[in-house]
Amino acid sequence: MSEIQRFNKDLKENKEMLEEVTKAGNDLAKIVAYANAKGYNFTVAELEAGVKSAELSEEQLDKVAGGVSLVLGKVIVI
Repeated sequence: MSEIQRFNKDLKENKEMLEEVTKAGNDLAKIVAYANAKGYNFTVAELEAGVKSAELSEEQLDKVAGGVSLVLGKVIVI
């Protein structure tokens, strides 16, 4: 499991973490800084690559309510 996938999994399970990430909005540097401070090890470039490579299915699009969407083991900030 990659660090981004682990972070994604933990966000799904921890509402406090999700709230903090949501506060960062579209600022990937803030999201990565928060994740790194919590012990995850990934870079903005790695997160950007994951965001760019993620494609949403119709089912996933239906679940997106704005803010942070957790898709395909990646964090996608909408």
